[in-house]
Amino acid sequence: MSSITRRQLGSAGLGAALVAATRPASAQAWPTRPVTIIVPWPAGGSTDVLARSVAQNFGARFGQPFVVDNRSGANGNIGAAAVARAAPDGHTLMISTNGPITNNTLLYRSMPFNPTTDLTPIALLAELPIVLAARSQMPYRDVQGLIAHAKANPDKINCGTPPLGSAAHLAIELLMHRAGIRLNLVPYRGSAPLTNDLLGGAVDMGIDLVTTYLPHIQAGTLRALGVTATEAIPQLPNVPPVQAQGVPEYRATGFISILGPANLPEEITGRLNAASNAYLALEETKALLPPLGLTALGGSPTDLTRRMAAEIVQWRPIIQAANISVD
Repeated sequence: MSSITRRQLGSAGLGAALVAATRPASAQAWPTRPVTIIVPWPAGGSTDVLARSVAQNFGARFGQPFVVDNRSGANGNIGAAAVARAAPDGHTLMISTNGPITNNTLLYRSMPFNPTTDLTPIALLAELPIVLAARSQMPYRDVQGLIAHAKANPDKINCGTPPLGSAAHLAIELLMHRAGIRLNLVPYRGSAPLTNDLLGGAVDMGIDLVTTYLPHIQAGTLRALGVTATEAIPQLPNVPPVQAQGVPEYRATGFISILGPANLPEEITGRLNAASNAYLALEETKALLPPLGLTALGGSPTDLTRRMAAEIVQWRPIIQAANISVD
């Protein structure tokens, strides 16, 4: 072997060693300044409260402030698009429900970003179970009773839903599709007017996040018919899931996850994923989630990628069959 070749190989080996040494050093250097966590929803909701708890934990863990920035609008698209446009240096992240990263791609004719190519999945954080509830005077006491009553009285049961395209609205569309029933859906602009009308008797039943109806279920003014998770949930341990009441393989829950811009370095993604799972394992986190109507998830970035893809597969035929569009 010539001396020139040996020098070339030695130089190449040194270069490779430098690259290998630089990658971990760069990852260890992050974060070098405050990190912004964009929440594409208004302050005060379950997602916002969870994000602020995560921000506090991550700030202590990584030695830099993690600051929540609420950028709501367009069903989450405005905030999510800001993350998609951000530099992939780990200093701009997003904590959001699944709307902007899954359902919106089916509900909007055009999107300001592509969730599949413009974002980096980091970790699943929590699931958002939904509950079907009826006024206590209604003759059906569970989902099986609802299905039987609806088949005998098609289009006669008035069911209030949150806005078109919301997780709860899609959940009732899925139930009608799978069970072969027709309800008269009454969409509302928000949970408060829906709940008021449900309690006042303007609609027979409603569907919404667990935290919306839980106080009224506990007071006996509303009756929980079923939850949309695959298992019973801590907030309503005696209420069976829909899939255990004659609707096999039914699941219709929202989820909250953490993501970054596309091309986020693997080292930073890995550190954030590990931090997310460690956060979910804390006793204080376990105490925080149930009052927010949440159940912990966790897992790898690949788990989040697969969940996003599975949501698209599940909801595409439902949204198309119901001809749902929000723009």
